[in-house]
Amino acid sequence: MIRIQTPELLYLWLLIPLFFLLEYYIIRRKKEKLSKFIDNNLLEYVIPDISYGKKWTKFILLNLAFFFLVLALANPQIGTSIEKNQRKGSDIMICLDISNSMYAEDIKPNRISRAKQSINKLIDELENDRIGIVVFAGSAYIQLPITNDYGTAKTFVDMVDPSMISNQGTAIGEALNMAYNGFGEKVRNKSRSIILISDGENNEDNAFEVAEQISKENVSIHTIGLGLTEGALIPIGKKGGQVEYKKTAEGSYVMTKLNEELLKSIASKGNGVDIRANNSSIGLDNILARINKMDKNEYEAIAYKDYDSRYYIFAFISFIILLAEYFIFEKRNKYINRKFFFGR
Repeated sequence: MIRIQTPELLYLWLLIPLFFLLEYYIIRRKKEKLSKFIDNNLLEYVIPDISYGKKWTKFILLNLAFFFLVLALANPQIGTSIEKNQRKGSDIMICLDISNSMYAEDIKPNRISRAKQSINKLIDELENDRIGIVVFAGSAYIQLPITNDYGTAKTFVDMVDPSMISNQGTAIGEALNMAYNGFGEKVRNKSRSIILISDGENNEDNAFEVAEQISKENVSIHTIGLGLTEGALIPIGKKGGQVEYKKTAEGSYVMTKLNEELLKSIASKGNGVDIRANNSSIGLDNILARINKMDKNEYEAIAYKDYDSRYYIFAFISFIILLAEYFIFEKRNKYINRKFFFGR
């Protein structure tokens, strides 16, 4: 297994496009200044040694060296030994609604952001439990297979965005089925729970029947309603500094409202609890407390115990590239860096 010790340093790679823009601007300015004094057709005869091709070659090599140097500073590591042990914990699958209505801001800062914040907080409180995530809108898919790697789980939560699924809707039944299958084991474990986080709007499938069938397999389904019953507008972007909201084909604003009755019915069919979120809490802590009272499952946890740093590989690559850049001359030379290789 490979991991990056300090991944935040990789944001320095965002500087590379800026370096290219700056270099392009500098070279263009130099050409403009020269053209004021020398005709472009005469440049090759007046200044025969100038080679913009070599300048760009050196510049690209410097950026490659920077790329690998940043990677070396981030310290890639490889797992060298595996540790196996028996653990007891609960299996939890979260079904997270990512339809466009989750952009509504009746729950601050908006429904989807608040849900992600709360899921990350829930992960921080887990000990030996396993967690997986299903995202859904008009369709559903497993975003995170069930795992006890909490660091990876939080990374996947941060990646969740409504743009991941283009077809709109609220396919709750499909999401519940996928979450149940995501548990993997077909035995009746003692502690398996599904947490459905949604506003419940535009439900298009047989969510009640699915919830009832899953509950017969000793799986509890809890629901969290995100949103207010009075409704809120759905932001779709900004224009001229003003927020634009979703409209119907007729031009009227679309209101998204919490379908509390739907979520209550699903929780009832699934032998779980229904919690209505508000701006102080969305209720995941209450559900986790209920889950923790259940008998725990025994499972074998596999984790990498030791990691060896491999930063020196990328530091060496960066050094070799810098060495190559040093031996490339900016001016043309008939013996070294010939025109046919580096261009002008």
